[in-house]
Amino acid sequence: MTVMRGLGAVLSILGVLVFPGAVTTSYASEPSTFEPGELLVRFSSSSTTAARADALADLGATVAERLPLSGLVRVRLDPDMSVAAAQAALGRRPEVRYAGPNHRYRFFATPNDPNFGDLWGLHQASDADIDAPEAWDITTGSAAVTVAVVDSGLDHTHPDLATNMWANPGETPNGLDDDGNGKIDDVRGWDFAENDAVPNDVVEHGTHVAGTIGAAGNNGTGVTGVNWNVRLMAVKVGNATIPEDAVVAGFQYACAKGAKVVNGSFGGGSYSQPILDAINACPNTLFVFAAGNDGTNNDGLPTYPCSYSAPNIVCVAATDDADTLAWFSNYGANAVDLAAPGEGILSTIPGAYDFYDGTSMATPHVAGAAALVLAERSALTPVELRRALMLAADPKASLTGLVGSGGRLNVRRALTQEITVPAGLAAQSASPSFNTWSNGNTAVASWSGAVDASGIDGYSFAWSPDATFVPDEVKDVEESVTSTSANLPDGRSWFHVRARDGVGNWSDAVHLGPFLVDTFPPARPTLSSPTHRAGVASANRLVDINWITLGDSVSGVDGFSFAWSRQQLVAVDQTKDAEEGVVRTTSPRLDSGTWWFGIRSRDNAGNWSDAAVLGPFVIVSAAPVCTVPRLRGLTLLGAKRALVKKGCALGRVTRAYSRRVRRGRVLAQRPGPGLRLRRGAKVAVVLSRGKRRR
Repeated sequence: MTVMRGLGAVLSILGVLVFPGAVTTSYASEPSTFEPGELLVRFSSSSTTAARADALADLGATVAERLPLSGLVRVRLDPDMSVAAAQAALGRRPEVRYAGPNHRYRFFATPNDPNFGDLWGLHQASDADIDAPEAWDITTGSAAVTVAVVDSGLDHTHPDLATNMWANPGETPNGLDDDGNGKIDDVRGWDFAENDAVPNDVVEHGTHVAGTIGAAGNNGTGVTGVNWNVRLMAVKVGNATIPEDAVVAGFQYACAKGAKVVNGSFGGGSYSQPILDAINACPNTLFVFAAGNDGTNNDGLPTYPCSYSAPNIVCVAATDDADTLAWFSNYGANAVDLAAPGEGILSTIPGAYDFYDGTSMATPHVAGAAALVLAERSALTPVELRRALMLAADPKASLTGLVGSGGRLNVRRALTQEITVPAGLAAQSASPSFNTWSNGNTAVASWSGAVDASGIDGYSFAWSPDATFVPDEVKDVEESVTSTSANLPDGRSWFHVRARDGVGNWSDAVHLGPFLVDTFPPARPTLSSPTHRAGVASANRLVDINWITLGDSVSGVDGFSFAWSRQQLVAVDQTKDAEEGVVRTTSPRLDSGTWWFGIRSRDNAGNWSDAAVLGPFVIVSAAPVCTVPRLRGLTLLGAKRALVKKGCALGRVTRAYSRRVRRGRVLAQRPGPGLRLRRGAKVAVVLSRGKRRR
């Protein structure tokens, strides 16, 4: 006897989890959304066992379970320690990548009245379906494809599911862990909520999901799934609520046991770094998640795990039998990928059949379609499989702007959807040259060479400071346009372009650059002279000039041009006289009169600074006074020259022994250096005889 019953429970997410996705902490939650007295803690790979133990011991915490994700443990806290305080304390430890509550989730589904036609989502007269019969003309599935139903468990004895249940090939029911994975007798999967080998379904949700994916077809019993033949892996993670640690462990189990598709008809507003890490640790598996049943926009209010940004995730909204978004379904042009039937869905429940509503019911249509495609095209990667499902969706005006594909699932088209991306695309630029700084900001880029069996249908391109930026999949120009120009900001910029083929496949991005632009001149140098004071007469005709520069923050300083002039307005040309490493110069022998020095900086883009000027330097034929120079260490001849240059004369010369000053060098002088005396004043010196011999 067929029994028709309602679920009688609203399944949604409990609580909101908010924290950034960095490898540092932190989580923030209401206490009702997580397991009391527990944390999920992930230690860094470089941390030692001792450091991990110390971090937990300081809080009086103990490891309750080591989860399959490397470094991740479920921690039980001391009863006197709050979850928030423990989270904050662990977040400050350098050996901890992140720590957060062990959140609870619930399934997405709602009760429904059974007035819809049987299996309308697979086939109906108005064609608001996924074209399953048309797909079955090509394939009805394969036992080589395993779909993990990460849910409330499965009724593996159900007459419509029993023949398609997955069996662990490495395990026999003998009370032993035959396959060495730490789970005894996990023949039919595992219950991660109760930690046993009996993943039975007591809330009906998981069994209903499994029936849509793979209830046996053409067997004269009940209903059929999208696949007549498939393997359904029971991965139980909860009943009414789902602990976060169970989801992480369940995902890891499914991937380790060879599931090519994971169906996750659950979620909520709680961001979980461990769950995202678990997904990223399974790059060879496609994860299909429900968008949520709140009727809200996931672009603004994310629902996880559906809203995670990962290339192997498909996020699914629900449609009704009129091919419009179901009244309860979440949506989002960026966060939700495509839609599938999710209202009034008839499927298996333990020992019977029933109709359910929910994005939980839409999700297994897509997971089942993914498995059916893999039965025909086993070599597809998760990224390629996702692309096939997205491109094959039937475009619907009612879904435009609500889901990324703008359409509803079509499994028949997905079986043959062309997924080869355009090849041969190349980009070029003649202006400006790459890796060469320019003070012109207009850049021109062109592209060519893209080919595809379905033809080229246009291009998407962008300029950015990121060398690896990927333009979005929104066509900017038609295929006839192959060049563009832009006025670039100062700094480094790259050009990026992608080609789209006639069926919607996008090529990888081609990157061109860097374009180096600097339109601002460098700062003027700051000048000084160690030999002359501006405005003070000197008989020294050689003027030393030093300069410092603040450099150029964009392209860097490339050198200097300088000149001497008898006028304060020094004309400094744009011919480089010195490289950027030079910081001083000495004038030629200057004639008597007044002189100014001017200098300009040049940057690597060819910009010149304004001139910096220092002066006047007053040069006279003879020194007007005697400014006593420092003579210590000079030879007698050197001392004479220094004295003459400063308007002084050599006086009495005596000699004395010295252990510090070399023989023949000035040991002392009188008067000392720095005095200003009358012109021709004599300065007495003492020459060193060297060390006294004994």
